[in-house]
Amino acid sequence: MNKPQTLARLFLLPLAALAIPACNHASASEHRARAEATVVVATVKVTAQKVAQTQALTGTLTPNRKSDVAADASGKVAAILVERGTLLPSGAAIVRLDRRSAALVEEEAAAQAGAAKAQLALAERECARAEKLWAEGAINGAEHDRSLAQCAASRLQATAASVRARLAGKSVGDAVVRAPFRGVVAERYVSEGEYVRPDTRVATLVEIDPLRLELSVPEAAVHALQKAAEVEFQVAAFPGETFHGKIRYIGPAVRRQSRDLLVEAVVPNKDRRLLPGMFATAQLAVGAGAQPVVPETAIKRDSEVDRVFVVAGDRLEERLVALGPRLGDAVAVQSGLRAGEQVVAPITPDLRDGARVRVR
Repeated sequence: MNKPQTLARLFLLPLAALAIPACNHASASEHRARAEATVVVATVKVTAQKVAQTQALTGTLTPNRKSDVAADASGKVAAILVERGTLLPSGAAIVRLDRRSAALVEEEAAAQAGAAKAQLALAERECARAEKLWAEGAINGAEHDRSLAQCAASRLQATAASVRARLAGKSVGDAVVRAPFRGVVAERYVSEGEYVRPDTRVATLVEIDPLRLELSVPEAAVHALQKAAEVEFQVAAFPGETFHGKIRYIGPAVRRQSRDLLVEAVVPNKDRRLLPGMFATAQLAVGAGAQPVVPETAIKRDSEVDRVFVVAGDRLEERLVALGPRLGDAVAVQSGLRAGEQVVAPITPDLRDGARVRVR
């Protein structure tokens, strides 16, 4: 390397060292300038409105009615007419038993009833003749009493035979096990060829329209319970959708262990989307009170967190809020805001906590 090149390099190095801090200083200045940039926003005043107060509850959907349907007859299962999930009207056939033996018993009982009826007719004629002879003095008192006793016995035998015939007929009818109410088959327990007795459980039937929503109400909220009170609830299977029910059954006592009261709301379920066993989160109205209310456009939603931007002087203040019920295009705020404060609405992407702000 020659001497002129060496001198040039020695001269340029100090200049480069001086330039680096100058560039850093310029970058910091630009950053502060961007940080102090004024955001122009539109605001609305937070108002206070009378809003229904609600109590958060949890519960479980249960069938309105549930029945383990019994055979009520003896015999071999000839046919299974349902499967799990089958929707049945009231009186629909579930299981059919082999009725041949029952039919023979019915035929025998009917014949015995006919014979007893004929014997009764003969006995009544004998009684009529005995009464006539007794009136004429042709027979003594013992014969008259014996005739009356035979007539009474014949009437009782005829009645017993008639009852046995009806019972045999019922056994024939019971050979078809039927649904006691409109519902869905939750489970069946027998198959073709099995022998059942009157106490044998053949299927479980549940009524799912309507359903019942069992709720545990804390002792502190018991005072607000009223029959026919509206209950709103959600289930995980249908996120974002709200279902409704009305309280119909209220427990008689607070449970000692959990200090709550068990109540049941009746829930219409005509489309059968809701199913027994679903877990529900519900809101029960427990009164009304004044709460801050803001437009929906003032809420910034980030995952499960709700935020608003409050104008405090010439700065923005980002706050977490807990929301209450929706009121048309507005929403109640349970915590995080006060009536009279100014919030940004609508929310824009350039908003940030601490930014300088100008209200247009």
